[in-house]
Amino acid sequence: MANITLEQVMTALRGVEDPDLRRDIVTLNMARDVKVEGDRVSMRLVLTTPACPMKDKFRRDIEGALKPLGVTSVAVEFDAEVRRAPGPAQPAGHGGQPAAPRMPEVKAVIAVASGKGGVGKSTVATNLAVSLAKTGAKVGLLDADIYGPSMPVMLGLRGAKPYIDEKHGKIVPLERHGLKVMSMGFMLDEADAVVWRGPMLGKALQQFIEDVAWGALDYVVVDMPPGTGDVQLSLAQLLPVAGVVVVTTPQDVAFADVRRAIKMFEMTRTKVLGLVENMSHFVCSKCGTDHQIFGASRIEAHAKDHGLDVLAQLPLDVVTAVAADAGEPIVIAEPDSPAAAEYARLAGQVAQKLAILTHAEDAPASKFASFFQGKPS
Repeated sequence: MANITLEQVMTALRGVEDPDLRRDIVTLNMARDVKVEGDRVSMRLVLTTPACPMKDKFRRDIEGALKPLGVTSVAVEFDAEVRRAPGPAQPAGHGGQPAAPRMPEVKAVIAVASGKGGVGKSTVATNLAVSLAKTGAKVGLLDADIYGPSMPVMLGLRGAKPYIDEKHGKIVPLERHGLKVMSMGFMLDEADAVVWRGPMLGKALQQFIEDVAWGALDYVVVDMPPGTGDVQLSLAQLLPVAGVVVVTTPQDVAFADVRRAIKMFEMTRTKVLGLVENMSHFVCSKCGTDHQIFGASRIEAHAKDHGLDVLAQLPLDVVTAVAADAGEPIVIAEPDSPAAAEYARLAGQVAQKLAILTHAEDAPASKFASFFQGKPS
């Protein structure tokens, strides 16, 4: 039996690199609770996100690194810790001192935005949030579309009302499909209309951020209203948004408005993680032919013009709309569908980009230069 020491194992593990962060798993403090018993090794590998799609690769690389030592068995237990994501600098509080952080227990705020309405932004936000939760992440969903809240319908929460925790003076969010959810729709009857001017919109958003008991969460996905108005500016002022996913459809007229949204996020120094093309194509269920109903996609060219990535191209199908009306996102209603698979891939890409951002401050800038130019390696 080989006489394998813990020091030898840790040295070998330095040869296993996180492909996104370009550093080894020992330096990143990902390899923990490493134990050596004869020719067997056990360890806990703490990933940067529960949505990491490379668990099998990590396992193979670890086994390959330890095999030359004479290790015959490797037991890898996967865990995850989402680090707090950086965001745009927030204004100072009274007396020039740093303002108290809002949502202090939330690791990363992800905004889902669009330049115009009708592109399926709320559908993307909902399914992205649920897909992240299905990986084991703790996720919240904030419906910031004050005028047109859709979460009560899309999550099967029609008529549901949150309550106030009298002890702590906080609104307790509703829970559904593994999410903590807050929406103006919970405060209104379905036939009610919100007829407010801009300052009241900002105040409502502030209350959803400060007066809701969100608790400790890895991600909060914010479903933004369409356009570039008061709510978008208020969110940028209230929270350090880690990144934005911008949703569009294949038509050039839709992307014309997306350009304005991208420009707004540049002005507020908010990182755009990439683009999602919704209703990208339709696959006939009978013949399998792929139809581009809204014309040939130019999303790759548009993304390249802005130095951004295409995070997903989501199909147009009947099931997604029917499932949403029934209160079940497509990733719940049809978990084995092509749309659900694409949402899972989207969740992985978003989590991956946020993980890179959170570690960027700890590494030489050159290693992350391609990411910040919109060209992750």
